[in-house]
Amino acid sequence: MLPQILLEAVNADTLIVTVNGNKLAATPIRRDQIAQTVTELVARLDSPTRVEVREMDGSIHADVLTPPAPRSPFAPAENTQNAAPVPSLLEFTGEGFIAGEDVAVALIIRHASADHTGTVRALLDRGEVPQIAGEVLLFGRISGTASVQSIT
Repeated sequence: MLPQILLEAVNADTLIVTVNGNKLAATPIRRDQIAQTVTELVARLDSPTRVEVREMDGSIHADVLTPPAPRSPFAPAENTQNAAPVPSLLEFTGEGFIAGEDVAVALIIRHASADHTGTVRALLDRGEVPQIAGEVLLFGRISGTASVQSIT
């Protein structure tokens, strides 16, 4: 059975937080504190966790969040003193788009695999801070043209 974080709205701005049936001492919280609170609790529980938000109108929003992966002991040590300065602007170009179309620019923060029916489910943690590393996707909103490029 998964640990559970329950957030129950008491009014438009505040919620009461319960973890595995136990109210937190610091409740209620403001809506702008949800991401930080849930991120900290999931990390502390160190397990996939069911998060449920119950609104005053009776609607329920639920998902399962996973804690961040621990840093590998084989990963190189971070040495920020000798690190090269990161350029403030990165340029990406692509071809095959329609003149004047809107092209979405997206950081690829992770990949998900499709199941046997071709359906994929991707979960995003609102508290996660994307890193400018990995890949960028340029996607034409009209043409459907896609260009995936490495960030170097």
